[in-house]
Amino acid sequence: MKADNLRVASKTAIKPISRRFFGPDAGLAWIFVLPLILFMIGLIAYPFISALTLSLTKKTLGQPAEFIGLANYVELLTADNRFMRVAINSIVYTVVAVLLKLVIGMVMALVLDEDIRWRGFWRGLLLVPWAMPTVVTALTWRWIFDGTFGVLNYMLLNTGMVNAPVPWLSDRYFAMVAVILANVWRGFPFFGVSLLAGLQAIPREQFEAAEVDGATLWQRFLYVTLPGLQPIIIVTLMLSTIWTFNDFALPFIITRTGPNDATNIFGTYTFQLGFVGNRLGYAIAATAIMMPFLLALILYLAPKMWQEE
Repeated sequence: MKADNLRVASKTAIKPISRRFFGPDAGLAWIFVLPLILFMIGLIAYPFISALTLSLTKKTLGQPAEFIGLANYVELLTADNRFMRVAINSIVYTVVAVLLKLVIGMVMALVLDEDIRWRGFWRGLLLVPWAMPTVVTALTWRWIFDGTFGVLNYMLLNTGMVNAPVPWLSDRYFAMVAVILANVWRGFPFFGVSLLAGLQAIPREQFEAAEVDGATLWQRFLYVTLPGLQPIIIVTLMLSTIWTFNDFALPFIITRTGPNDATNIFGTYTFQLGFVGNRLGYAIAATAIMMPFLLALILYLAPKMWQEE
């Protein structure tokens, strides 16, 4: 009896689906959907497949592609010492920058959600880093960290905090700090604005009820604010991770990926391989090899976002 009921239920469930896609009105629906399907194929599927195909070839500008199978990937993982250095740099750059942007953006959102004086002015002012062109941001931070004429060294020397100029852009550790700070300065308003919008969507009654129950400020943040902001946090983390991981302009302009590849990340590394070294297939392989990690991050965070909603 149970098997019969399952068969009947499956047939009744399949009929509306088949009718929806192949019924008398399906033709009109497909006409409306077809442009979107073609657009997605042309914008996403075709470039993606073409890139994966080129990563299996020895391709240079002006020359036909020569199929070499997985040779590019084998070389990257076994013979290219720069690749592992770039991978570590990219992970450090992305993780540290995204976490700092999340913390600063959270503080920004919490402060601007309060009834402070000139709140509208501060909200607009803190959007300046996000609205400023990336090239202007990079050149400004390069001037700030310049070892000879930089404003940061000028302030440190005049206050007596250091006795000699700090080589911000010529030391491997200081250079990474410089590009991370530039990325954080440019990106924290995105977190701040997104989290502020999420804060204003949380019902005020929840905070009032928690306060009546004797919850401290920290407890209200942990048990009311964070759960209410969780979908926003997931979305902003996912987007910012992708953007930061693929960053190019800031490390390229500020440090020229130096010193000695200390700030070379995947965006700049693939540029060097493809357009400077004229190894397009190898450059695409270097990018494609990290694609599963970003895809895994998206597949992990996306269901959590929808579940919370």
